[in-house]
Amino acid sequence: MNALLLEPLDVLYLRGNKLFGDAGSHGEALMPPWPSLAAGALRSRLMAAGSLLESLADFRLTLFGLARQSAAHTALEPLWPLPADVVVNNDHLSGATYLRPQLLPTGLCSSYPLARLPTLCADTPAKPVGGLWLSGTGIGAWLAGQPIQEQHLLPSSALWKLDSRLGIALDAEKRSAADGMIYTSEAVALKPGVGFVAAYEGHDKTLQDGDLVRLGGDGRAARLYNQQLALPAPDWARIEREGCYRLILTTPGIFAAGWQPEGVPGQLLAACVSRADTISGWDLATGKPKPAQRTAPTGSVYWYQLSGKLAELGKLQQLADNGLPIDDPMRRAEGFNHCRIAPWAEET
Repeated sequence: MNALLLEPLDVLYLRGNKLFGDAGSHGEALMPPWPSLAAGALRSRLMAAGSLLESLADFRLTLFGLARQSAAHTALEPLWPLPADVVVNNDHLSGATYLRPQLLPTGLCSSYPLARLPTLCADTPAKPVGGLWLSGTGIGAWLAGQPIQEQHLLPSSALWKLDSRLGIALDAEKRSAADGMIYTSEAVALKPGVGFVAAYEGHDKTLQDGDLVRLGGDGRAARLYNQQLALPAPDWARIEREGCYRLILTTPGIFAAGWQPEGVPGQLLAACVSRADTISGWDLATGKPKPAQRTAPTGSVYWYQLSGKLAELGKLQQLADNGLPIDDPMRRAEGFNHCRIAPWAEET
């Protein structure tokens, strides 16, 4: 598919939803950032190129994530945060294990609300390794339900590093540094060849190679490149044959039921959802803050059982193409609630 690579020309200030501004504050970077980062940057660039605000009424971000260029700079390799159903438990990155949805033994009770509990079946206990990402081949392995190998895993340090910056607030009246108002903030420095990948629909204008956009705090520059992105297709024949599938959020999910998606065909048997995030932001069109909303984070995984109806499979294919239902048209345009579908992981 056609996509845009947003390659930063400087470090980026990617803020989340945490308060920042008191004396001694530390502003943490958010990686990966919300898809609204790219939606705002692309719409602003389209307007700078002459598009009217009214012409962007149907704009919708259809893809957002991290990617890196191939060695020949002719295609993009997508990168995912480690899905929630994969646990890596040693420092050599060779012990990746899938969580398995299991029925609770008779007599064992818990507050878990679903029929099956995602369970780690490992020979020896060990502390999970964090900060890992899947390479393009690793994404293909996950989508096929195949084992995740060491070569499929990337530490975040191979993709970016954090650059701590020291600052001091200014006193507007004295035109000098304010007393006791020193703060620090984290900037993200992406490695060469690594950037953000995005795609959109609902607008007929195509951005050109070399166009510049503003990303994150302080509006740091990034250059656009039109590239090809290869995304493995779900094995629909296997999903139909086995009658079950996994759903992963590739952007944060905003659901009326909190962590649980709506409008998804089949019975939800199990879910592995990390701690909820809160999104907000500023609406430039209205000059008002956007409402704060809780989200299920990127990488959350859900296991479903189909009833065997062909119509359910067709609806599932539409969700894979268009994203999960979302009531807020603004958040839909910003690229929230995107997902990918895959068979259940193979037993090993």
